[in-house]
Amino acid sequence: MIDLILRNALLEKHKQPVDLAINDGKILECGKALPHKSVQELDLNHRLVIPGFIDPHVHLDIALMNSREVPGRAKRFYDTREPNQEIERRRKAFTHESIKERARAALRLASRHGVTAVRAQCHIDTEVGLKHLKALLEVKEEFARRVTVQIVAFPQQGLMKNPGTLDLFREALKAGADVMGGASNHDPVMRDHIDAAFDLAIEFDVDLDIHADLGLADCAQLEDLEVVYIAEQALARGYQGRVTVGHACKLGSAPPDVADQAIELLKEADISVISQPDLYRLGREDTYNVRRGLTRVKELLDAGVNVTYASNNIQDGYRPMGNFDPLEEALILSYGAHMDVVEDYSTLLKMATINGARAIGLDNHGLEPGCVADLVVLDAGCPSAAVIYQVEKRYVFKAGKLMAENQLISTLYNGA
Repeated sequence: MIDLILRNALLEKHKQPVDLAINDGKILECGKALPHKSVQELDLNHRLVIPGFIDPHVHLDIALMNSREVPGRAKRFYDTREPNQEIERRRKAFTHESIKERARAALRLASRHGVTAVRAQCHIDTEVGLKHLKALLEVKEEFARRVTVQIVAFPQQGLMKNPGTLDLFREALKAGADVMGGASNHDPVMRDHIDAAFDLAIEFDVDLDIHADLGLADCAQLEDLEVVYIAEQALARGYQGRVTVGHACKLGSAPPDVADQAIELLKEADISVISQPDLYRLGREDTYNVRRGLTRVKELLDAGVNVTYASNNIQDGYRPMGNFDPLEEALILSYGAHMDVVEDYSTLLKMATINGARAIGLDNHGLEPGCVADLVVLDAGCPSAAVIYQVEKRYVFKAGKLMAENQLISTLYNGA
């Protein structure tokens, strides 16, 4: 007697529906008409099964800070510094309990949408101290069986400007932050910031997650790109495979030959790149030939770089939209990155699952026997239908346990 069997599941690599046997939180077997008896059995009726969604970059401590009744901005902004100023002003009112309340609500929303693991950015600086971290550590423990949470110590006010900041980050990493963060645009000298972030990551033997090249340039050269220096440092310090960069928007402003050189360095350093919905935030000052504000997603993929995507902001001061829904973000990226052929939609789902897990260092994430049974059942028969129709996540499993069961709102999976 095993824990669970999912009958008549569609998996991309199989031409015909198969059964998935799950026991002790892992996939035991995959095949036709499996003979196991189980405590629970579900007939998926030819629905698509994918690994759990991974959101590798989201600012969880400031999520859902806006009005639920009237979402959206009260006025337009044109200068990208304005959202930063708004966050700095509004976060002063955050309390330990308000951070926890919003983070809980956000993770419930994520789980409902099939997210089984999150890498959460967390503000740490001399103004708020470890207040945000302490709140997220408690929420991380509460949700451990529902959503895996990694916490990034994020330097919203830089690492070098304020005395005592580096020691505060040491305290944060000792207290339980999982990943060292970086945002070199918040310090006067980019290289000093990146060097300090690497130093702390290596000192505590943790991964490094850096906001890089958030802005745009008319014609970025190799020496202008933060990702180039980050890749060079990862190679020099032996930190290949342990660094992720988010945004990398300026890479899209580089001439093709410069971009190719930067991408080759990223591949050599085994750095994962996280695309985010920056086409919303950037290009607002452009009055003609408005720039897209996205990194070179397809070129990075074609070169063999591990590329994933993330929500980044969920109804906060930076972005009033966002539902912690990777399927929604996949549709946004399909527009922005011109990914619209059938194969592209398979790639988009892989980016949000397998690639996302690799970016944040999760092992055994997939659909093979022995993998952890973090699974999403989509009300679709193929990836392109799932993304284009924005179908329901019928069932969401974490380690083989049912976490969410959502109402069937379409029957597109069977052609009706």
